Amino acid sequence: MAGCVLALYMGIVMYLLFAFLYREGSVNFASAAVFEIISFVPLVYLVISNILSKRIKMGYFVPLVMMAVIYTIVLDAVNIAYTANMAQPGFVLMHLILLFIYCLISMPIFVMGRR
Repeated sequence: MAGCVLALYMGIVMYLLFAFLYREGSVNFASAAVFEIISFVPLVYLVISNILSKRIKMGYFVPLVMMAVIYTIVLDAVNIAYTANMAQPGFVLMHLILLFIYCLISMPIFVMGRR
């Protein structure tokens, strides 16, 4: 069930990415697509590892999934707002800063949940 919900969520986000952000010749679209895929990796890892291997404690699992969803929503908002009108180095830097903040918040939660 969790895999189906995750696939539906990924499909909705990727549809939004391609339906609203794809412009012919846009240099930032490729970067936006890469960072969207990167945003799915922690979510997929959390769900699959919680199903197949050592479970993360529920008190840590729920905040981690919520952080991944919030990160994806913020990422979509940034992509919608800045894909068309921002220079590529600034666009990538903004995404890297968001990814750093996400990792800074979620990594300690993940480590504590594994103990």
